[in-house]
Amino acid sequence: MTFWFLFCFTVFVASMIPGPSTLIAFTHGAKLGWAKAIATASGNALATILQAVAACAGLGLALAKSATLFLLIKYLGAAYLIFMGISMWRGASQGVDLKSELVSDVAVFQRLFSSGFLVAASNPKAIIFFTALFPQFLGAAEIAYSQMALMIMLAGVIAFSVAMIYAALGSRLRAMSITQSAMTWVHKITGGLFVSGGVGLAVSRS
Repeated sequence: MTFWFLFCFTVFVASMIPGPSTLIAFTHGAKLGWAKAIATASGNALATILQAVAACAGLGLALAKSATLFLLIKYLGAAYLIFMGISMWRGASQGVDLKSELVSDVAVFQRLFSSGFLVAASNPKAIIFFTALFPQFLGAAEIAYSQMALMIMLAGVIAFSVAMIYAALGSRLRAMSITQSAMTWVHKITGGLFVSGGVGLAVSRS
C-alpha cells in the first residue's frame, strides 16, 4: 500500500501543477459546467494512458535520444497550443454566452473530448516523464508487466480526477453568476496563457 500510495501521490502532485490540460478543463467547466467537462477529462485521461503506454513501449527513450523527433513533436504541440489560445482569445472578443448550449449533446462531447485529448497529447515531455518515473516503481521482472499495466491505468484515473478538480473550480466560477464581461476576460486570460505556454514550449531547451 505504501508503494502504490507513493506512486499515486507523485503522479497526482505532478498533474496538479497548472498547465494546458488543467487550463482547458477549467475553461470548459467555467463555460459549460462540470458535467459536460467530463468529456474534456475523459480526453485528457485517454491521452495520458496512451502517453504512458508509449513510454513503456520505448518511445520516451527514442524521444530522449533523437533530438529531431523530439523537436518535431514539441513544435507541433506548441503550434496547437498557440492555435487554441488564439481561438479562445478571438472567441472571447466576439462575446461569450454564459448559457450557450450546442444543439447536439454528441457534438458537445466530441468537441470537448477532442480538445482535452489534443491538448494533453501535445506535450511530448509527458512521455519522458513516465519513462523516467515508471522504472523507479517497477519490481521483479516476473511481475513487471502487471505492475506496469496497473500504473498506466492509475495514471489515467489520476489525470481524469485532476481535470475534474479544475473543471469543478471552473464550474464554481460559473455558478457565481459573474458578468459576461468578466467571463470574457477569463477566456482572454486563459487564451493568453495557452499562447504563452505554446511559445514557452517552443523555445524551451528541454
